[in-house]
Amino acid sequence: MKPSELRDVTDSCRIRIDKEGTWYYENQEIVNPLVLLTFCNALQKDEEGRYRIVFQSEVCYVDVEDTPFVVASIRGDQETELLVLLNTGETHKLDPATLSVGEQNVMYCLLPDGMKVRFSRAAYYLLALMMEEDEEENIVLKMGDRSYPVPAAH
Repeated sequence: MKPSELRDVTDSCRIRIDKEGTWYYENQEIVNPLVLLTFCNALQKDEEGRYRIVFQSEVCYVDVEDTPFVVASIRGDQETELLVLLNTGETHKLDPATLSVGEQNVMYCLLPDGMKVRFSRAAYYLLALMMEEDEEENIVLKMGDRSYPVPAAH
């Protein structure tokens, strides 16, 4: 459906996502897992970089404090592959080439679809235990026999 054919219900839906990935409707946390799953599956990023939920013929723009999804934990082995477990319960292979550090030393990576996700403090600490400094004092993540620099985001 074309954006011009969607009815904008943003004023009545008032959904926001805080920096920890918690979803709220009218400042009340959304705790129903089926509602959360429906919203997560319907979440899109528009051409202007704004997040929105598109459901049937309606669109609701969502206020996102940082990223809509958060890495809750890390699984796997850095000798073979690492997986990121999102706050939605989804698991994705970590592409270490997409790691970056943002403001206040917040770690980010990109999902296979290009969606930027923020690491929770717990997931960041798990990953930090696997990182080291190289000979130029850059932070790197070693995966198998390769080293991936972890640059500051711009």
